[in-house]
Amino acid sequence: MDRKEFLHLFGLGAAGLLASACLGSCGNSSDPVPAAANVDFTVDLTAASSANLHNAAVGYLYNAERTVIVAKTADGRYVAFQAPCPHEGVTVTFSPNQARFVCPRHNAVFGADGAVLSGPAPRALKQYTVTQTGSTLRITG
Repeated sequence: MDRKEFLHLFGLGAAGLLASACLGSCGNSSDPVPAAANVDFTVDLTAASSANLHNAAVGYLYNAERTVIVAKTADGRYVAFQAPCPHEGVTVTFSPNQARFVCPRHNAVFGADGAVLSGPAPRALKQYTVTQTGSTLRITG
């Protein structure tokens, strides 16, 4: 291999390495998982599909698209937040005994108000408005 051929191959290898590094970092924004927009749905608290909300061991359910988690706090309030973790989009769960939302992938922990208690999540969970009328919850945001 002569000098010209070596420099050509070295240049192509370096360019490929640089391109892959740049492309790999494109997905690493500070907010990789945006919250759902235009949320508007209802939950019938008397329906069988709402049983997990009343189960003290579970205390939560998701909307049909699994973009929103609705939870019942220890004091009987209903709260709703984005379900995908802002870090990588893994669906969070709710721990009613600890009043915390938890991401099972990297153990990000969020308070009952959606605030980040421990990372690696870059921001709090987006909160949605919950309005209760009788046995119906309306979640909007």
